[in-house]
Amino acid sequence: MKLRILAALLVLAALFSQTFVAAQSGKYQPFDRKLSKKDEDWVRKTLKSLTLDEKIGQMFMADANVVFWNRESEEFKKLQHQIVDNKVGGVLVFRSEVLPTALAANRWQELAKVPLLVSSDLEMGLGMRFDETPWWSPNMAVAATGDVKWARLQGEATAVQARAIGVNWLFAPTSDVNNNPNNPVINVRSFGEDPATVAEFAKAFIEGAQSAGAMACAKHFPGHGDTATDSHIGLPVVDVSRERLLNLELVPFRAAIAARVGGVMSAHIALPQIETELAASVRQLSEHEAASTEFRSLTESSATRVTLPGTLSPKIMTGLLREELKFNGVIVTDAMNMAGISARYTAAEAAVKAIKAGVDLIEKSPDIDAAIAGVKDAVAKGEITEARINASVERLLRAKAALNLHRQKLVDLNEVDRVVNNPRLMELAGQIAERSLTLVRDEQKVLPIKAVGSKLFNLTFTDEDDRLITKPFVDELRKRNEAVESYTLDARASEAEIARVLAKLDSANPTAIIYSVAVRARSGKGSVALPAIGKRLADELVKRRTPLVVISFGNPYLPLAIPDSPSYLLAYSLFPVSQRAAAKAVFGEIEIAGKLPVSLPGLYPRGHGLKVEKQSN
Repeated sequence: MKLRILAALLVLAALFSQTFVAAQSGKYQPFDRKLSKKDEDWVRKTLKSLTLDEKIGQMFMADANVVFWNRESEEFKKLQHQIVDNKVGGVLVFRSEVLPTALAANRWQELAKVPLLVSSDLEMGLGMRFDETPWWSPNMAVAATGDVKWARLQGEATAVQARAIGVNWLFAPTSDVNNNPNNPVINVRSFGEDPATVAEFAKAFIEGAQSAGAMACAKHFPGHGDTATDSHIGLPVVDVSRERLLNLELVPFRAAIAARVGGVMSAHIALPQIETELAASVRQLSEHEAASTEFRSLTESSATRVTLPGTLSPKIMTGLLREELKFNGVIVTDAMNMAGISARYTAAEAAVKAIKAGVDLIEKSPDIDAAIAGVKDAVAKGEITEARINASVERLLRAKAALNLHRQKLVDLNEVDRVVNNPRLMELAGQIAERSLTLVRDEQKVLPIKAVGSKLFNLTFTDEDDRLITKPFVDELRKRNEAVESYTLDARASEAEIARVLAKLDSANPTAIIYSVAVRARSGKGSVALPAIGKRLADELVKRRTPLVVISFGNPYLPLAIPDSPSYLLAYSLFPVSQRAAAKAVFGEIEIAGKLPVSLPGLYPRGHGLKVEKQSN
């Protein structure tokens, strides 16, 4: 009976969310619709009306971090130059504020001769790029629910909110198969290690997003999952055969293409068994470049054959993606300021090579003016034909027509605070996080803990700069049980500080210990390994006889670093939505039923997960 009631509630919750999403997205036509004759006429006439210089400009995307900008401010004028003078085809939005972005997007569209693609990396909801909005669960957490409907709903909800603030292209979902536990940059951004599962969930997200009127983008082609180098700080080498690619990395991309995904993003990775041309050597960097984050952390692969990055490879972008996989949508590069490209090629060299390879749109060039000049020069010399430029611009125009931007390119500012962070959507985010929680071990049967009468000691370890990083979790614990002591240590903790915290633990004599570990994959970080102090603290806690619960608020492979712990609960992220879910699980307020989307080598297979029933009051 309980199971039937729970199933009914799940269906109702999903339908409730879907009804809201459908209501909000009604004014947007599905992106993957067939273009009408009028749409086709607009594409043809617009392409014909553009000069060669304007068409080259369309193949570049400017970028911005948006706060409130006066129209006479330097920041606004920088974007104005790119839109008005260079005629760029789009703007990529990084960390920004919600209402200023909606206002700025309208201004940009008013300035543009051709409507703009406005994009943002929204793999984990609007919170990934926009202040005042929450991060949603990462892909691996969504896959841990075992039900693709959550991926579809997350895609819809993300698209609805994005379009409300003027973002019409989601740089999501990540479609990489994370089959390397040491991958420092993909990790929970992937739906898992099984190609078929990743394909199924990526397809569902795409269908959800594009049905709600936004364009989706499968990334990072041909697959960034089996790398131990972050392409933000180096050039990873994936030395695998074509057969292996076809049977593993390319499976989700085939599914995305079958789902009529609008865009595919390239990966700055070398595949020496596919592309044999050697990459350029690391070049002499300017003083400014040498001081940047990417180059300060520059790592070089130990592989002997570092070949042309996929982004710049005709065999990969055209041969594999266009011709073999039959993708007809927009190919966009990953950020061209990443060290995987920019440490070896100037902005102009990289842009020219990418277009020759088959790319349609250059994202985040470190110098757009120089890159455009380089492409114009290449066309003048006959290295790139105007027909090649036309092919890309036509694809871009078709995407803009599918988004209905030629008819409605401005957003209603009065709708922003009605749609973004709508409570019904926030409820959906919580549902996904709760259903993702995965208990892979509980030898002492600690969970759930009784809220009344227990005395808890929470020790957080993080490699982040913020020592309040698990505050949402601790606050939720204390709402239910005031007798919770909590301390945080990080990789900079001194011996004296560690000793003081352990002494407090011993004197507290708690009912149970919670070891909250906030170690996550992050672009440019270079590693997801548990730092030495984190491992030492884990060993100290395992030695004690007090019941122990280890919660990973981040890297799901954490148990490999502390295999002797009697318990592991995976929350997959350190975002508040996951922390709140974990607190509920600790006290038995929700069922724990997630399943591992990846294997933990030597410990547990993919699909493993213990079930803990919700406790009755």
